[in-house]
Amino acid sequence: MSLFTHDMQTGFVSLLEHPKNSGFPATSSQLMELIEESAYADFEIVSANIGKLFSPSKNYQADPLIIARALDASLLIQVDEKNMVAEATLTTAKGGTLMSMELAREVLADAGVLQGVSTRALDNFLGQQFEKPAGVSYKAIVAHGRRPKEGSDAKFVRLCSTAQDRVLSPQAKEGGKVDMRDLGAIITVKPGTPLMQRVAATPGEDGYTVFGDILPANPGKDLALQPFEGTKIDPENPNILIADCKGVPVALPRGMRVDDVLCFDNVDIGTGHVDFDGSVIISGDIKDGMRVRASGDITVLGFVESGKIESASAVTIMLGAIGRKREGSEAFTCKIKAARTISIGYAQYCHIHTEQDLFIERQALHCDLSARRLIRVGKANNPRGKIIGGNILDAMRIETGELGAPSGTKTRVYLAQYWHDLRQKQQQIADFEKLLATKSVALKQARKKAVKIPLPVKRQLFLDKISASEQQIDIRIANTKRKKHLIKQKITRLLATSRLKINELMHPGVELKIAKDSKHFSRIYPPHLVKMTEGKITQSF
Repeated sequence: MSLFTHDMQTGFVSLLEHPKNSGFPATSSQLMELIEESAYADFEIVSANIGKLFSPSKNYQADPLIIARALDASLLIQVDEKNMVAEATLTTAKGGTLMSMELAREVLADAGVLQGVSTRALDNFLGQQFEKPAGVSYKAIVAHGRRPKEGSDAKFVRLCSTAQDRVLSPQAKEGGKVDMRDLGAIITVKPGTPLMQRVAATPGEDGYTVFGDILPANPGKDLALQPFEGTKIDPENPNILIADCKGVPVALPRGMRVDDVLCFDNVDIGTGHVDFDGSVIISGDIKDGMRVRASGDITVLGFVESGKIESASAVTIMLGAIGRKREGSEAFTCKIKAARTISIGYAQYCHIHTEQDLFIERQALHCDLSARRLIRVGKANNPRGKIIGGNILDAMRIETGELGAPSGTKTRVYLAQYWHDLRQKQQQIADFEKLLATKSVALKQARKKAVKIPLPVKRQLFLDKISASEQQIDIRIANTKRKKHLIKQKITRLLATSRLKINELMHPGVELKIAKDSKHFSRIYPPHLVKMTEGKITQSF
């Protein structure tokens, strides 16, 4: 016969009779053992009532006989400060009812969590009640907000190949071999040929918090196609750029240009120097002492031997360029300059300068190299070319396999030298700020004097002039602050992105300078990365 009775409505478990009347159980410990062996072992014990049952008392009949109670599972919801994550804390039932999916959703709704609830996560979370002991608490994330998906900017897809593509894609022969000298027909287009397609910007997708608040997305920049010389917008499709004349297509950031093309077997004494408004393709070599200038791309399928190349666009030299060894401060006999990318097989005793990227396929020996952005020696992804001797006069990033030589050949590498120009501009802005501050103080003094002018008309005339000058000073101060902030951002970005990546070995004799900090290396280093950290050159392996 059971000693206990359970009220289903209130959840209380009571003794049928006071122990002092029945004589059993005799102690509180014995009663606890009986509860643990009963069907109410998981219930919450009311310890205060049990203590009273076994304490001396004349009026023991008034003691409550409730010894335990059933507690239902409870759920607490906490949302992070950004309202993007809802974490649930579940305390398992003590003899009461489990937390159901319907009740959990009601608790979430009462907490304001209206969106981003994961049914699977919530179901797995609630399922753990069957494995956990009674009265324990555990947590899990059951709802996520969604961050807005930013719109993508308009894209520009080329629909035709260029002369540079031709050089970089030698023709396959029978048997799977590649003929490095057979580069296919010269790529030309005729009027009406599609050159580039514009893919419109996307608006993005709005996000939301777990409370259901909308997080608006930023749409992409909707840039327009730019028709350059020899091209026009297709009258039937405003998103297509077509050729307007016959010539060689040249790819530009947001459009294309069609150049007249001038072709040579070689450039030598027989052809003379070349100065052409368009693109030049040379299927052979540029001989000693010859010069080629062009407003378009210059493509050389052979060698450049102590020649000079200057392009307002890109330069591609399939095999390589070589000059004569110079003595002291003599200028190199081989010079290559381009406003856009330079791609070259190898270089020796050359001066090479580009306003964009410089790609050297194999190695650079005793050259002066300069690029506004990237210098990569070796093939893409994991360059393993060599830079031996010479000077890298300026670049933001350098990627190479080896730098320097085992013999300790002096190799100078200067990165982020644009930093000096930015610092000079920063100083000029600071000087201008001081000048504006001096003028502002002078105007305040002038205002104090103008107030004392006895004639009202004359006084007002002076005050109006001073007010107009103060307005101009305020505008200039605001503009100067914006420029100062912009220069500071550029300096920070430049130092953060400038780096030297070595994929194989760095030999002794390397002198590295990033911005104003410099470092000499006197031993061999394995693959590593060199960059600026808190104003100092650091290496990470």
